[in-house]
Amino acid sequence: MRTDGFESFFPKGHDFAKVSDAELQHVLHLINNRPRKGLGWKSTHASFQNELLHLD
Repeated sequence: MRTDGFESFFPKGHDFAKVSDAELQHVLHLINNRPRKGLGWKSTHASFQNELLHLD
């Protein structure tokens, strides 16, 4: 099974008490800015920002 989320950075059972806020923010940035085939190779962040532009 392929995993593109937290598990690719932190193995199952990882003690998050040992993860700094900066490290967690870095991982979130990497995950949210990774291009996704299902989004036409846009990142989830770019896709979300694009949707926000079209709200009335």
